[in-house]
Amino acid sequence: MKRVLSRAEPAGFKLPESAAGNGLHNNVQAEKAELRKTIKTRLASLSPGQFSSSGFLAAKQLLQIPRWHEFCSVFAFRSMKDEIDTVPLIETIISSGKSLFFASVMPNPSLILKPEDFPVLVITPGIAFDRSLNRLGRGQGYYDRFFADLDEAKQEYFAVGLCMECQLVDEVPIDSWDKKMDMVLTEKGFVG
Repeated sequence: MKRVLSRAEPAGFKLPESAAGNGLHNNVQAEKAELRKTIKTRLASLSPGQFSSSGFLAAKQLLQIPRWHEFCSVFAFRSMKDEIDTVPLIETIISSGKSLFFASVMPNPSLILKPEDFPVLVITPGIAFDRSLNRLGRGQGYYDRFFADLDEAKQEYFAVGLCMECQLVDEVPIDSWDKKMDMVLTEKGFVG
């Protein structure tokens, strides 16, 4: 059976009536859209070399993640041209001997991860993050649903947002279903 999901309201989440009644939800969505536009403009001004060098520097710090040795596997993503380069991170993960899974179309984690794959480190992309560890994604809800599925299955994971330092902002507008990261990793180090 195919799941049909709204872009604004990921599966399993209900918009509070108070938000729907007073336009709060629409305001948050407008703020998110504006922040996405601002950060995308910022990223468009960077050279490919900056994405590459930032990825290399972040990869050097990957093994310093607290509890790194406890994770059985890592769930990562292949970067797009406007994201920090993940090739160096992927190489670091492979050389560590941990199981590596890729996010493409975010399926239910139980379809790809087995009990022996947990605890899992989930390296998570985002358009922007803040120092309170809130994340702004691309607006499709893929990772929100993925984390909700992991939570529902009561599987242990550690969510690390991955971005460039220029993607850190003072405050990310959030909805009730937005998943807070456990940590954020940039080319300059860790937040959180």
